Amino acid sequence: MIIGGLVGLIPGCGPQIIFVTLFIHGLVPFAALLANAASQDGDARFPLLALDRPSALWTSLITTIPALALGLLVYWLETRMGLPGWLGV
Repeated sequence: MIIGGLVGLIPGCGPQIIFVTLFIHGLVPFAALLANAASQDGDARFPLLALDRPSALWTSLITTIPALALGLLVYWLETRMGLPGWLGV
């Protein structure tokens, strides 16, 4: 989950495509995919990096910190309460 959230710091949609592929093949839990999706800013971060780097850093932190918390919560639900069964995965 932590890796999923931190990989979301990489701008662009490539990391999200990789995480979806890993999830489909059962290599990462749903919580890691969710943390990555929540922290991913996609291509929107490229112009902000070019225009205002400090703001790009702050927006990255604003999206990544809650994404990590969400990923850890969902992972806890997955392991303690059998959430994958609820999702049908």
